[in-house]
Amino acid sequence: MAAPISQTHSSAAPRVKIRRVSMAADLDKVQQDLDGLSLQDKLHVFDIHTEHNLHPPQDPLPRLSEEVTTFLKDNGENVDDILKKPALKPSTTDNSYPLTDYFISSSHNTYLLAAQILGKSSAGCYTHVLSRGCRCVEIDVWPSKSGPIVTHGYTLSVSVPFADVCRAIGDYINETYGPYNPDIRSGLDFPILVSLECHVPYDQQADLAQTMKEIWGDRLVQGPIEGIDDDWVSPRDLAGRIVVMVEYYPPAILNRPAPEEDTSGSAKPSRKWSLFASRDDSSSSSSSESEDSESDGDYFEGGEEEQPPEKKPKISDELADLGYYARSVKPAKGWLVKKYDDPPHVLINISESACARLLSSIKEHHDTHKHAHPHAHILHLPSPLTSLIHHSSHHMRRIYPKGTRIRSTNLDPSKFWRSGSQVVSLNWQKYDRGMQMNEGLFVGTSGWVLKPDHMRKRRNLEFAQGANAQPSVQQKVKLRGHLVGVSAIPEPNGRRGKTFNTYVRTELFYHREVDPPAPKDDSASTTSKSTSLEEVILRWKSKTMKLQHDPELGADGVWHEMWEWEYVRDELAFVRLLVYEDEFGKDDRISTFCSPVDRLVLGEWLLVRLMNTKGKDIGTTALVKFELDV
Repeated sequence: MAAPISQTHSSAAPRVKIRRVSMAADLDKVQQDLDGLSLQDKLHVFDIHTEHNLHPPQDPLPRLSEEVTTFLKDNGENVDDILKKPALKPSTTDNSYPLTDYFISSSHNTYLLAAQILGKSSAGCYTHVLSRGCRCVEIDVWPSKSGPIVTHGYTLSVSVPFADVCRAIGDYINETYGPYNPDIRSGLDFPILVSLECHVPYDQQADLAQTMKEIWGDRLVQGPIEGIDDDWVSPRDLAGRIVVMVEYYPPAILNRPAPEEDTSGSAKPSRKWSLFASRDDSSSSSSSESEDSESDGDYFEGGEEEQPPEKKPKISDELADLGYYARSVKPAKGWLVKKYDDPPHVLINISESACARLLSSIKEHHDTHKHAHPHAHILHLPSPLTSLIHHSSHHMRRIYPKGTRIRSTNLDPSKFWRSGSQVVSLNWQKYDRGMQMNEGLFVGTSGWVLKPDHMRKRRNLEFAQGANAQPSVQQKVKLRGHLVGVSAIPEPNGRRGKTFNTYVRTELFYHREVDPPAPKDDSASTTSKSTSLEEVILRWKSKTMKLQHDPELGADGVWHEMWEWEYVRDELAFVRLLVYEDEFGKDDRISTFCSPVDRLVLGEWLLVRLMNTKGKDIGTTALVKFELDV
């Protein structure tokens, strides 16, 4: 999101600051293509067909090459049965655990149809992402002469009325699950979260709250719910409800100990302020693109200020009441070593850059401060990963993309899931690796997935007793794959009806904690060497084949190759299978499959549906078998 020009709010529409931004040609083309479509067709542009690997369409069935069909028959397989068999295992989620124990499928800038800077906004985007399983949407609300609007502030994005967005959310839920009735199970067993980034002045916020109450009615959580334990709130307690994340700005706390005299006899009082950032630091994720001002922290000293933060307009009581179960705060110095009980339900709202810097910051502190740290019993230094996981077992944490992602590219969500972050917000307009991973984790679920056991909260465990945040030692496993062939490969750019060279690449990627940095080997490449959370990517590449594309049938390739990886088991390890055009310069990706390893059907021949570059299933399949040796 764009950096704020000013934190001063007025009743006028948000000012537009024109920036000289070099937009890629493909972004311009996307916008031009969207301009000629109806709203419904625009939304279908962003449909993703990941679920076809969990619930394969039965009519029509994909076309298979003669070689693949012959192989299946020779191995005693029924071709029709294989075509109808899912490649992924189903997943169910228990909704009785604490809110902090889940990953939640989340959207960033939900209202945008395309680009971050020039994109058009639509209330229909909310219906679209909710229908795709998103369970946390974002609303950036601003004042205007015609009432509150939803838009990307300080950009050229076109706005949509706030009330229209609320109606779109409410209408989708009611039409899909029926009107809210707490006495009847509707099928919506988890809450819908709304990240409200409020830029509306204090004196207009009561009207904002009233709009949500009128449109969402009793489905909207409007304060503490009777009979719910504040220390153990579960999705079951909030099932079918709308929970709003509302910014929380606590007053600064001035700590004035007794004056200490120095040798000259003068006294210097010490001032310590709240461990939350002031509104001046960053009022919301939409204004936090000035990320240098966001405090990722002097996590150890607690932070001291010479001057108190200036008083800023607060969130109105009417609006604050709606955020009782999700008080969204920007953390300031010292947040990682503190549990916040007053008020309850503090949610840490932090950018991807600040969270990534945190990992290296703690590591650097350990490297440069050889003395024992007073919070070592909490932080388990030198383990920033464990510190983040431990903190997230007590507080929800939302990660939002850095502001330089103007082309709506996505961060790597697995990195932040691996650190315990529950809400990792993505740009759903882009089908890149980040979105593929999000689709893979949440496909076929309610948009809520339980974290691995070592990341979950423990009853009656004090915050300082953080030992349970330590994962158990994981064993090494071997993942083997056998690729027979790929059928109905679409043509790469400009190769319709022509020959082209192609190969298949497979990847296994996960994150591991490294202190000191782990050595590289021939089969693994590592990134993020300056942090203690390191991404590991294991790759395999098939031989290159020259194929003939048929305009009606596509192209078929047969490889009969195998690969094998050994790695330390990780519940958040993902595998990708990709088809590339082999050409001079950068190879173009043609088709993709992505899934957590734990969701793969193992030990059977599978026809994996490969998505095209837009996430669509157009009939391309790969005949593969995955095996895992534990």
